[in-house]
Amino acid sequence: MSGINHISIFESAPIETVYDLTCTKRNPLLYHETLYQYISALVRSHSGSNRIQHLHSWWSSMNSKDKLPKHTHTHSRPERTVSGVVYEQGDKLNLYIENIGQKEKKFETAFARTIIFSGNSEHWTDTYEGKKVRRCLAFDYAILDQKSCKCKNQICIRCVHYKFDRLGIQMLASSPAEKEIYIKQNLNEILKEGLFKEGPVALSIDKNKYRRL
Repeated sequence: MSGINHISIFESAPIETVYDLTCTKRNPLLYHETLYQYISALVRSHSGSNRIQHLHSWWSSMNSKDKLPKHTHTHSRPERTVSGVVYEQGDKLNLYIENIGQKEKKFETAFARTIIFSGNSEHWTDTYEGKKVRRCLAFDYAILDQKSCKCKNQICIRCVHYKFDRLGIQMLASSPAEKEIYIKQNLNEILKEGLFKEGPVALSIDKNKYRRL
């Protein structure tokens, strides 16, 4: 098993004709067998596991002056998840990845380059200054035989997304799906303003008993 904060970079993805064939599809990676098998092999190599599951994939486009804001791809499930992106078109643009408890790292994007990282790592870009539309295919996978952390009767920043109800934080939502989307989009902000203000912690199920990691 590779380290949970490991970041992998691979070159020469078979991406040349994928956009035209899959741009109208939901989960487009599933509609191009060659690229799907290629990315799946990279995820196996990155994670050190053969038990993987495609969760989502989507095309992302940026025009000049667009910027990808800081965010994570957090999923409400106990398994470890990894995220990645493969670049198909556009001028170079820096991608920043910040693993939990570490400083941000900068990566230069390029045609057919694939970058894979932890699903709960924050990532973002600079403002895009290129003139040609920038396109990339992003994806998330679950690693079915690896947990997101080693917590059993505790809660840490790596498993709080699927143990959130145990923290006693109430949120109003019209449906469970809406609540999940809200947590996914705002998890880091919620935790930075509350329990994890001074960095990652491990909590007992009794949220008044916790220790710093």
